[in-house]
Amino acid sequence: MMKQLISLGRFVFPKPTIIFTDRVPVNEPVVFVANHEKNYGPSVLQLHFPLKYRPWIIYHMLEAGECRQYIQETFFEERLGWPVWFSSLAAKVLEPLLIRLMHTTHPVPVYREHPQRIVETFRASLYALAQGDNLLIFPENPHEPLFSQEVRGFFEGFLYLAKLYARNTGKGLLFCPLSINPAKQTVTVGKLVRFNPTAEYKSEAERVRQHLMRQVAALYHQPWSNFPGGLSQEVSPEFQLNYQV
Repeated sequence: MMKQLISLGRFVFPKPTIIFTDRVPVNEPVVFVANHEKNYGPSVLQLHFPLKYRPWIIYHMLEAGECRQYIQETFFEERLGWPVWFSSLAAKVLEPLLIRLMHTTHPVPVYREHPQRIVETFRASLYALAQGDNLLIFPENPHEPLFSQEVRGFFEGFLYLAKLYARNTGKGLLFCPLSINPAKQTVTVGKLVRFNPTAEYKSEAERVRQHLMRQVAALYHQPWSNFPGGLSQEVSPEFQLNYQV
């Protein structure tokens, strides 16, 4: 069943053009940071991005009961405008399948509305990084002003992961911006930035946050056809797709 769903997903979300403007190392973990673009961003990355990662996913999508209410209210009713009776039925039918599908991504649950449980998110993330796993985070804050025409300002909290990582390893965590443009069907890998663990945390976190936002915004409309060479769409053979089918 999962194979059929993945095949359907690849039909609905065709493979985008993936452009690498910087090298992504394979000998240390990386935190990918991307703009969400509603359902498009998570879907095309999970289906087509050639580097493996574990995504941060809001916990509602991973738990029975929570998932049903979440997709009914935030997707079917708010986004699609469906009537309550129909959205409730659709959410009830789809919930088991969605939960199963979400768990195939090996997610890190995010407890954003529960400060007392957010420690679980950081603990799971640190464990994943210690295993050499990459992470994927969509940190756009829907309540923040627009940083650019397409990209909202990022939450700051996810960068605390770098402080915890440095405390555990003594190393600076590497962040990689991903700019997703559904209209042009492109995913652009931007210039990586390393968190400096010896710098004052607040100013360093803001430096990294600004770099990531600027990269995602600036790469959104880049006319790559004007750049003859120098940009790679190739990846090393050790990279694997997130789904193995």
